[in-house]
Amino acid sequence: MKDLKSRLLSPETVAHPIVLLGTELFIRRLTAYELADFEDKAAQLRADGNTRDMALAGASLVLNSLVDENGLPAQDLPAPDELMKSHSYASLIEALTKVQRHSYGTLEEAKKN
Repeated sequence: MKDLKSRLLSPETVAHPIVLLGTELFIRRLTAYELADFEDKAAQLRADGNTRDMALAGASLVLNSLVDENGLPAQDLPAPDELMKSHSYASLIEALTKVQRHSYGTLEEAKKN
């Protein structure tokens, strides 16, 4: 059996089925660190008025949440800028919002209500 520290630091590998960007996929809950890092970057980019890098950061976060049905990181993903070239801001923001809500634990609650 793993020691307590190893068990506490083991990443979650639960794959949640969802439709993002018109495609059935699996996502994972992002770590608190990943979300905090994104929020810090987003705040700075908003303050700078840097919409392109803000969209790239959001697309990156969505891509980082994608996993296979076993909860392992998805393979053969497009680059964040490729997502931006293929989807509207509205679609990317919707995908980002779903990923964030799932990571904060509110997506499932919203579906119940």
